[in-house]
Amino acid sequence: MMRDAMPAKTRGYGWKAFTWLMGVFGSVAALLGLFIMFGPEDDFVGLGGDWAWRVSDVSSAWMYGLLIGGAVLLVGMAYMLIVGRRRTAVRETPRGNLLWHTAVFILVNTFVWVQDFALGTGLDYAYMLTVPWAVGLAVHAFTYFSQKSYQQTIREAQAMQAEKRELLHH
Repeated sequence: MMRDAMPAKTRGYGWKAFTWLMGVFGSVAALLGLFIMFGPEDDFVGLGGDWAWRVSDVSSAWMYGLLIGGAVLLVGMAYMLIVGRRRTAVRETPRGNLLWHTAVFILVNTFVWVQDFALGTGLDYAYMLTVPWAVGLAVHAFTYFSQKSYQQTIREAQAMQAEKRELLHH
């Protein structure tokens, strides 16, 4: 069986997430490479504590690798942004928005908590980001589930009215 037309290529949350991640990792890698290249030799680079290195101790291979890798990721992100404009967008759904919000919350907060503990001084600032954001996420989830139950109630009422009309006509 032969198909007449190819299905339209679409871009959705996966496309958006991958583009976003390429931009973040590319930017961080390029900035680290630039900092190692132009930063003072006595400064440190890394997450802090045991996960920090003196700029003068980082090899030039790592510096060029970070610069080139960051540039490649940023060019790939730019390409995906340009190509993504020609692709059919997937309609956003309330459930997808809630899942996207939750995934970003988990990723960002995981990084912030790991960084906070890697500094070696214990809990310093991570909770100041997590607590208000968690409240916002809880409000988002509450509105999603309350709207879902409200819409379900409306659908049930409409179904009962349709059934009542059906019974009256017979």
